[in-house]
Parts: sequence; C-alpha cells; structure tokens
Amino acid sequence: MKDRLALREDLLVFLKTAQAAVPSRDLAARFLAIPRADEETCRRLLAPILDGVRGLEHRPGSGWLFAGPAAGARPPVSDGPADLTADAGLAPAPAGPDAAPPVPVEAGDDPEPLARLDFVALAVDGIGPGGSGVPRAVAIAPVVGGETLPEECFPAGGLDEDGLWVGDDGDAEAGAPRRGAALSSVDLEAIAETVGDLPIVAHRAGKEVEPLRRAAALAGLPFHPRVISAARLGHLLAGLKANHPIQELAVFFGVTADGPDDCRGRARLLARAWPALVAALAGHGVTTLQGLLEFQETAAPAIDFAPYAFTAEDLRLLPASPGVYRFLDATGSTIYIGKAKNLRARVGSYFVPSARRTPKGRAILEQARRLEIELAASELEAILLEADLLLRDRPPLNRQFEVSERPAPYGPRQNLVVVLRDAGGETCTTHLLRAGRYLRRLPCDGDADSAWETIDAAVRDAYFPAPAQDEGGAIDWFLLCSYVRRHADEVNVLDIDECAGADEALQRLRVLHRAARTGAGRVLAR
Repeated sequence: MKDRLALREDLLVFLKTAQAAVPSRDLAARFLAIPRADEETCRRLLAPILDGVRGLEHRPGSGWLFAGPAAGARPPVSDGPADLTADAGLAPAPAGPDAAPPVPVEAGDDPEPLARLDFVALAVDGIGPGGSGVPRAVAIAPVVGGETLPEECFPAGGLDEDGLWVGDDGDAEAGAPRRGAALSSVDLEAIAETVGDLPIVAHRAGKEVEPLRRAAALAGLPFHPRVISAARLGHLLAGLKANHPIQELAVFFGVTADGPDDCRGRARLLARAWPALVAALAGHGVTTLQGLLEFQETAAPAIDFAPYAFTAEDLRLLPASPGVYRFLDATGSTIYIGKAKNLRARVGSYFVPSARRTPKGRAILEQARRLEIELAASELEAILLEADLLLRDRPPLNRQFEVSERPAPYGPRQNLVVVLRDAGGETCTTHLLRAGRYLRRLPCDGDADSAWETIDAAVRDAYFPAPAQDEGGAIDWFLLCSYVRRHADEVNVLDIDECAGADEALQRLRVLHRAARTGAGRVLAR
C-alpha cells in the first residue's frame, strides 16, 4: 500500500473532481483494496488519513465531500456538529461563557470588478462533428491588466513553422501526434496550471468547458474554474439565440476577428469582445464578477403580451399545420404577411426574447397588435396564398424586409398555372404565375360557362401574348419549385410554355380542373 501522504493526495484529487459525496466503502474499495466492508468501518479507516484537510467533511448517510480548498488545517474529522461560521461568512465566536454572538465579516469593495478583471479567454475544438465531443485542441488567451497576452495552444506541440497544428494533414513533421487525437493528461495538467484561479471566458460553456472538465476528471485532475459564458450573455444582453455562433456575437458588438477559423481565432475574438460585454453588463447594473455569475443564470426577460389582442396561450393553441398569418397594427392595417408549414411554431417564434435580435423581429414586436391566420391544405397552397395576399395588401414590413430569405433565382422563372383542390373537395382554385412572379388566383366552381369565362380571359390576358410590362408580385420561388419537385406525383401544374397557344392551354387546364375536383391526383394533360 502507498504511504499515507501519497494515499492522501490520491484521495484528495479524486474527491475534488467528484461532483457529489462519495461513500467511505467506495473509497476503501478503490484506494485501500478493501471490498465489501461496511460503511462505518471504512469511515474509521479513512478518518486518520483525511484528518486535518480544510474543506473536507464527512456527511452521515452520504459520504465524503470536498467543498473548499485543501489548505491549512481544521479540527479532526468527526460526526459531531460542524462549525458553520466559516461557510456563512461570519467571524468565529470566541470560546467561553462570555462569548459574543457572531457578527458578519466586512467584505469591503468587491475584489473582482469586471472593468479590471483578469481572466483567460478559452476556446476548445473537439474530435466530434462541428468541434464537439472530447477536446483535441485548446487555445488560451490570458487577459491581465486589460492587456491580452500571447495565446497558448495545446496540445503541447502547438503550431509548427508552417502555421499548422502539429500532426495536421499536410504537416511536414513526420511522426507527430495526429490532431484528431484527444488531449493527453500532460496537456490537461498544463491547461489547469495555466488557468489557475482565473475565471474562464468561453463562448458556449456546455460545449467547450464541460468536456474539458470531464477529460480532466478522468485523468484525476482537479479543474473547477469559474466560467463566464459569452453565448449566454449574448442571449441575455443582445437577444441572440441561445446557441448562436460566435460570429453573431462579434457582429452585434462590432468586433472583428483576425485569427484563423478554429479555437485560436475564437479565443482572440472573446478577448476582444470582453470590453463591449463589460459595457453592456454595466447598463444592466452588473459590475462585479459575482454579479455576472449570478446574472448569467437568470432567464431572459419574457415578452410582455399586454399590448396585443392575443396571449401566449393563444399562440400555443394555434394549429401545427400549414397556413398564412397576418400581423395587423392598432388601426387594423396589415403590416406583415408570412407563410408557415407549422403555424404554431412559426408565429410563436416572433414572440420569444431572441426575436428582438433582428430589425424585422423588433418591428413586428413594436407595431403588431392583432393576428389573423388562414389555414392551407398544403405547404404549396400556403406559398401561393401568401403571394396573393402580398400582391393585394402590400404590407409595409414585407416591402422593408425581404419576403424570402433566399432571393437568388432558383431554376428557370417559368410561366405556370397551378391547380389546387379546395378543402371542401367540390371546388378548386387556379393560381397564375408569369416569369416567376405571382399574378392572381381564380376560384372555379365547376365546368360552368360563367366560371370558365373568367379563367379564359385571365389566361389569355396573362400569357397570349405576355405583356411587355412586368406585373405581379414576389413569390418564394425556391420553396415553390422545391415543393413541386418533391411532390411531382401529386401537384397539377400546367407549364404554359409547353402549349402551342391559348386554346391548347385552356383545354389542358380543364383536364387538370376535373382531376383536382374529383381527387384523382396528378394527371398529365396532353
């Protein structure tokens, strides 16, 4: 068996990395090679070894728990009542019958104001997809006295003279460890030593710092730094999405990155963004490290539904089906129209804290007062219905912000007539598109001459010949073409450019109308 000092060190390293109390019998089985012993016997064996370690306590029914630094000495471990004055921030009371009651210790000014905080900006690349998983590379940029010191890179090989990670593809150094391998215990120990007692500023703590903690725990190394999550602060301060990329944080705070697109560049960017984060935090009354750590655990401010004619519960009760939604202002005028495959999810996305991060989201939150929806039988019908309403109402926010997030052309801008069966099943609706723009929609109640007179005139005016002036309204051509291609066996679409003239186009269109009304599915009108 190891000597007592060495055994004590091993036990302390293990207990420091444990996240909960460890039973005495588990420690005895692991370090004393005494399996299947009862808890009390194991406690009595361990007490002399662990006696005098400050911050270590034994909790009956739970086990040994390390809750403070392993420095100095304390009274022998016992099952008697513990002295709680140190953890409560109180001065210990003198012994004796005349002892005065404990009084709070004056803390004075916070020793860690954010404006003068020393910290390390840390970024991690993992071996998994998108840099997730077990850490394989770590970059640390210490910031001391407001100055960013030269960054340190791990693994220990760092960068070679070519500027590549040692072991990268194309690296001239043969025999070097591959970059895809996990960090060694030597690297992890060096990282823990470099960080020391300084707080860490990382972008996404769960993706970067937590895997580093787990790797250190598996190597038996204590690594429990205070962590500041820049992603969490971006969510709370700027309304960015909780899982936003670091580039969005940089853009919002006007920070430019000059490093490579890996953990080195992200560490530099975090160090540069810190002054802007401190200024934003000061606007919320957060000026100390402790205040920051508490602030980042708070929830983002909820949307106040008082100005709206609908509630959060109304949004939760919206159907999870395709349709079109309209936001109206206080005067009843339509200010924005949108389509959705899932109305509940799409409309609800405008009324979450992260909606404030875009100009369109802020405008809708500030100007909208009422909501109207119109259900559609399919995503395609929602696309076409949106285009028709946009052409009719011309809402100001749709003109101010792009209707489609993909404005680039997708495929040829064709002349199409789309025939969709209505929800009732006895009628259908015709949608006219020319050169990739939406013209109009026409209801059709059957083969009656009156219905076809309107369709006949509209088709001839729209396509034979096509007017020289560009008419119609914008439509999400990408989504329309994508849907038609995915559902080619279901959608009745007439390509006007395949018809020799107006008479042939109208003859084919009658065939498509009959098929739509009878539910026959897609047919080929020849």
